[in-house]
Amino acid sequence: MANTQTAYFNGVAFAATKNMAAIMNTSPTEKIKIRRIGLLNAQTAAVTGVLCAIELRKYTSATLTGSTAITPVKHDSTLAAPASAVIGHAGTIGGTPELLRRIFWSSDEAAISTGTLDEWEAMVPLNIIWDAGYYEPSAEPLTLNQNESIMVYNVSGAAGLLDTWIEFTVV
Repeated sequence: MANTQTAYFNGVAFAATKNMAAIMNTSPTEKIKIRRIGLLNAQTAAVTGVLCAIELRKYTSATLTGSTAITPVKHDSTLAAPASAVIGHAGTIGGTPELLRRIFWSSDEAAISTGTLDEWEAMVPLNIIWDAGYYEPSAEPLTLNQNESIMVYNVSGAAGLLDTWIEFTVV
């Protein structure tokens, strides 16, 4: 059985040029395979939202310092946590980014009765921005080797809160 875990980044405040969620593998022997990444609009109080430009990036020769640490939830509590992973948001990032996805996100609060973009962002089946390796056995999940990272990066826009979840396996 795979050692599957979920890193949940709860209520991270938007800021321009910010790491909203990242996992970096520093282990020379382990690999971290990214299975799914999803976003949720976590803004509940009224704000004047803006359109945020968000990028999903994979970094090679990655560095991440000074981030706010996140402890992943193990799907099987008897299995080990990643040996040398840095999991967090904010902080100073470095390395060579490779763009995987670019999305635009409304940072207004969701008001379930109106059915606008802000509300659609709160529906789990619609907010998955990366999904590889579950339904198509020949699709290789995004693999993080030593000194590689995956990051949800907010390019522009600075209002509201975002929840991000990253589901991964450790091999």
